[in-house]
Amino acid sequence: MKRPLVLVGFCYLLTLAAAIFLGADISFMLMWCCAGGFAVTVLCKKTRRAVILPLAFAASAAALASFCVYHRFSVEPPRALNGKSLNIEGTVCELPERRYGRWYYIVRVDKTDFKSAYALRRFKVRISLQNGLNAGPYSRVKGKIHFSLPSGGDGFSSRSYYASKGVMMFAWPDGGAGVTVLPVAEKPPYYYALHLRQKLISAVQDMLPQQEALLVNGILLGDKSGLPDNLVSDFRTDGISHLLSVSGLHMSTIAELLIFMLIFFHVPKRMAAGITACGILGFMAVTCFVPSVTRSGIMCLLCLVAPIISRRSDPLNSLCTAVLIICIANPYAAADVGLLLSFFATLGLILFAGPAADFLNKKLDRIHAISPLVRGINGTLATSVGASLFTLPVILLSFGTVSAVAPLANILELVPASVLMALGAAAAALHLLLPQTGLAMPFALAAGLIAKYMRLCASWLAGLPFASLSASQGFVIIWLGGTFLLFSAALAIGKGTSLFPQTACLSAIMLFTGIFSFRLCRQNVTRIAFLDVGNDVSTVLTRDGHAAVIGCGSYQPQKIISYLGSENVTKIDCLEILTEERDEFSCAADIAERYHPACLLVHKGSMADGFVGKASANAGRTETYDSSAAMNFWSNVSVRTCRAGRSSAAMINACGISTVAFPPEADGNRLPLSWKTPDVLAYGASEKNAGGINSSCVVFSMNKTTLQKSAEMVRKCRSVWTGGYGNIILEVKGNRKLSIGREP
Repeated sequence: MKRPLVLVGFCYLLTLAAAIFLGADISFMLMWCCAGGFAVTVLCKKTRRAVILPLAFAASAAALASFCVYHRFSVEPPRALNGKSLNIEGTVCELPERRYGRWYYIVRVDKTDFKSAYALRRFKVRISLQNGLNAGPYSRVKGKIHFSLPSGGDGFSSRSYYASKGVMMFAWPDGGAGVTVLPVAEKPPYYYALHLRQKLISAVQDMLPQQEALLVNGILLGDKSGLPDNLVSDFRTDGISHLLSVSGLHMSTIAELLIFMLIFFHVPKRMAAGITACGILGFMAVTCFVPSVTRSGIMCLLCLVAPIISRRSDPLNSLCTAVLIICIANPYAAADVGLLLSFFATLGLILFAGPAADFLNKKLDRIHAISPLVRGINGTLATSVGASLFTLPVILLSFGTVSAVAPLANILELVPASVLMALGAAAAALHLLLPQTGLAMPFALAAGLIAKYMRLCASWLAGLPFASLSASQGFVIIWLGGTFLLFSAALAIGKGTSLFPQTACLSAIMLFTGIFSFRLCRQNVTRIAFLDVGNDVSTVLTRDGHAAVIGCGSYQPQKIISYLGSENVTKIDCLEILTEERDEFSCAADIAERYHPACLLVHKGSMADGFVGKASANAGRTETYDSSAAMNFWSNVSVRTCRAGRSSAAMINACGISTVAFPPEADGNRLPLSWKTPDVLAYGASEKNAGGINSSCVVFSMNKTTLQKSAEMVRKCRSVWTGGYGNIILEVKGNRKLSIGREP
């Protein structure tokens, strides 16, 4: 059998992805099923000779066994600490991150006062702090902290994602003592890699304006901690978010740069390959060994080592070997969407990009004078299409959207990103090595100009109509099943992979036809979405590409922006602020900067705030009110706003269906009597503030912890809830025709 590692690596990764989705209990039973399948296929003479089936069953059984063992001994024990407050001693093992006004530290817990045999086992925890610590990599910390599980359960949830990083629990300080920082006790090689990463980030920040520096660091080092949410959203909408995750493009660019420099100085090829391999290992350490980095780094190392030992590298073998090594070390690595995207994108490049580029060159490369330009565009287009097609299933299942402008975005952004990486790396290195010479500035200036171009280009592309297309989860499953049947038929008819390019194109046509037909069915349908934003209320009305945002109750504007993007919203007709909370003001400012709403509606007393002023500057007009306000949209939708204590509530009427958006700070006793019996109540407050509102259905907009504390209140009424499980969607058609559902 040719390429056995390809079969083993592919089966191992997909089996682990299925195991994470199904959970440990079902995976344990499936392990015995796969072991039985292996025994049967080994005993059967025909299947034993074919090798494929026994090898596939063996790889799947091994993957399931490793998953169950890792879950039992590395994942479950730390979760016993959920809800407990304990004294701990630990070591900061990554650079701190600042997001949403808080500091986050990844700490390896070395000792706790938990009376259990598992207390001595080391595990990682993410500690959240309001104020930063004077702690760097490998600083020792001690204090009393409260442990909590990441949100979600089995499957591709936040909990599984953090397990793929080795982080098993969240925590925050318990009590007034806080966390004490102790001196560094150990300095392993990774300590110096993290310090080098920090110095490189600081070097770029010293030379460039803030926005350009953040993007250069994001593309060069995968540092997304300071990137504005709207920029990350633009890259995701354009289908180029892979540029912000260190992967194969980064590794190949760094490797080519190092080899070019070494050969320029007449270093022998084998020695140059060895030195470059050391450089790749260093770059993997500086970019924190995340799964996508490790995958691309191992592939690059295998390609560099092959000529040293007089062997020819095989991309498919290298890809599957890299994934196999990563998944053996941590079975939960298959829960990292970045690794899955990196794997399938590389698979698409290997199987599809080359033949597609050759096909385009035969058809289009006919004018000798512009041949290099045509071939360059064809190569970029084939690369983009190949990567996009093979990553479509992962993108749709993970994000529920697909970028329609991805091919164009990759043509416009891919080459500049590669040049930016080379220039940014040169500028940062020269700034560190020769800080007073000014040699780094020309490289930094060029990188900054490219970063500005990329930022503006990404924003322009994301603003195009239908830049991002949403798809329902049910439709995705049907499309995935149809695609599997198509490829199976192509494999059987073509006796190999000869029909795969045509099959991939047919699958893409089927997908886009389904998405557009689905959208056609939703024409003239008003959707009322209660977004999963924690203990606050954010209601978004959408219809035919238009939207009205009633309440921005979140410190994470990305959740609202992502939903608007998934609904292909091109224009916000109204953005309304309901509370006096700074988080909501900040969120409204970010949304206004991204979408430039036609109208901003806000209580008169909020206008003095700087964030509200920023939102007002980006809105077409600003309307204020003292006690009440009213607005009409789309011929059959009206929104009335009433001041109720420290915040406002909103009554939404759409096609005869009445909905009240009731923030936590509102007082139901101050609402008009006509508001006390709505069809739907979106509720983010405590029971004492409800003020006797009686509705047919209640939507509890709360996080999971608050929802559990309010379990008795939830049982008293006909209710649905967000609670970290997704947005609640009402679809209103005709006269009082209503459907309700959940979108993850």
